[in-house]
Amino acid sequence: MAIIVVHNPITDPYFNIALDTWLVREAPFDAQYLMLWQNQPAVIIGRFQNTHEEVNVDFARSHEIAIVRRMSGGGAVFHDLGNLNFSMVVPTDGYSFNDYAAFTQPVIDTLAHYGVSTELSGRNDVLVNGHKFSGNAQYRTTSRLLHHGTILFDADLAMVSQILTVRPDKLHSKGIKSVRSRVTNIRPYLPGNVTLDDFRRTLLGAIAKHNGGIADHWSLNETQISAVRKLQQDRFNQWDWNFGASPPFNLLGRERFPQGELDVRLYVAHNIIEHLNLPALKGGDSGGTTVAASRVVRPWE
Repeated sequence: MAIIVVHNPITDPYFNIALDTWLVREAPFDAQYLMLWQNQPAVIIGRFQNTHEEVNVDFARSHEIAIVRRMSGGGAVFHDLGNLNFSMVVPTDGYSFNDYAAFTQPVIDTLAHYGVSTELSGRNDVLVNGHKFSGNAQYRTTSRLLHHGTILFDADLAMVSQILTVRPDKLHSKGIKSVRSRVTNIRPYLPGNVTLDDFRRTLLGAIAKHNGGIADHWSLNETQISAVRKLQQDRFNQWDWNFGASPPFNLLGRERFPQGELDVRLYVAHNIIEHLNLPALKGGDSGGTTVAASRVVRPWE
């Protein structure tokens, strides 16, 4: 089945994650869709991850970097305008969930076109010289499968190392943790005159070749954009989704004072402190008591 290429010049990460979801759930045609897109600086976390365990939230806020939870699983990734994203929406009767090879082969073929050897590693990463440059994840409905992936073309890798380094607090979470990999941009491996637009066109051709060509080019109309904006506002702009949907976790805070050492232990669910244990100071003169708090309604930000 040939693909419909979705044109999307918007770089708002909240809108684009909403659009990804809208395409797999609501796109109007019985067809395969391809979207190549970019985001302003953002961290996109997996559906089952703990935001605070994956992201240096204070750093993100001070640098105005968006934090958005997507519908698919997998690990946290950093996006900026040096990163190219690709999304495929296909019928579930033609593809198997977690079949990453079928969707990453065009990426491998694109790099081969430029004389660069790459490989699919594990289940969902594409590597060059042992370094990750593409991470991939999937989400499915009853009738459709969304596969989306990142390609680090010329991203700010220094930002990656800072934004995906969490605070030193001791978190113990039931969430899915990212596997930190050595990452690289693909740009240094390409011929010197290859631009991101050149790479985009080559990737588009490789994906089309693997999927029966291009059936049409499509831009959303105002009604459809409004529907995506509503989904964005109702879910992907919301603190309850991006932070509150984190799995429960325990946090240990420890600080030494002249009177002794203070241990504070928190249990957080839905990013609200459910229980707080405040033991007596260790090594001090105060007798102290242990205080337990339950259902302290306090956003964990």
